[in-house]
Amino acid sequence: MLLVKPTAQLLCLLVAVTSLAGCGFQLRSYNLTASLESYALTGLTRAQVAAPLRRTLTQIGVNEVEAEAADLVIELLDQRNDRRSISTAGNARAEEYELDYAVEYQLLDSSGQVIAAPTWVQRQRVYRIDRGNIVGSSEEQAILTRELMQDVAGQIVRAIDLVTRPQTP
Repeated sequence: MLLVKPTAQLLCLLVAVTSLAGCGFQLRSYNLTASLESYALTGLTRAQVAAPLRRTLTQIGVNEVEAEAADLVIELLDQRNDRRSISTAGNARAEEYELDYAVEYQLLDSSGQVIAAPTWVQRQRVYRIDRGNIVGSSEEQAILTRELMQDVAGQIVRAIDLVTRPQTP
């Protein structure tokens, strides 16, 4: 009986993997290097999202160059970073906060023509304040802020992938 159970589990795993492969499921990936070799970051280059955006594009294999030599220019136009209380306790102390981060950007081609009009990307996260562990709550806020920046950078990279992908007839 013990020999049958692992075999049944293996069979179930094999069926699950085969059905996922058969339905066309793929992990999300970017192949920007096929259509994009270099980029330049202009505008608010000290915006909080600039570092995660640079890191993501570098990991994909796209090189950062000066704007004059770039295949694509990412212009960061504006950013908003807010934290607001969304719930309070009986003693009028904030119990939960919402972090809100938004970036406005536009994409330009090598000749300076706009290929993606100015667009806002916005993300929010909610976290709870633990009055008994303020250090932990502060660390949670820092982690969520980093996640917000990474999410916004990922959204910009997806937009870049969309506008630079070769069009199929």
